[in-house]
Amino acid sequence: MESHLEKQNRDVLQKSFEEMICTLPKENCWGFSEDQYQYQSFWFPPRFLQGALSAQQQFQAQPTDIILCSSPRTGTAWLKSLTFATITRASYNDSTTPLLSKMPHDVVPFIEFDHA
Repeated sequence: MESHLEKQNRDVLQKSFEEMICTLPKENCWGFSEDQYQYQSFWFPPRFLQGALSAQQQFQAQPTDIILCSSPRTGTAWLKSLTFATITRASYNDSTTPLLSKMPHDVVPFIEFDHA
């Protein structure tokens, strides 16, 4: 359960991201329905950019963390499935793996979505 202080801190952080995003170059490009904002030489939709900013500020890597990085449409789901199956092979067998009932993106979430 989120405390009042945590909610207040989250709201302040969200507002600071929105203010910062308003100062960035923006374009309506590539046929997207919403404007794209340029940040560190990349173009982002606002919700992805807020997640990336939040991850940059709040994410604390742990020694056991594994970060998967792939370009869109290059087999990200397959990469997530293989990584999850490899890491959890001692915890699940072929008939109990969560991948039978969940999508790879559900068991290995996107960091920028979790922080958005």
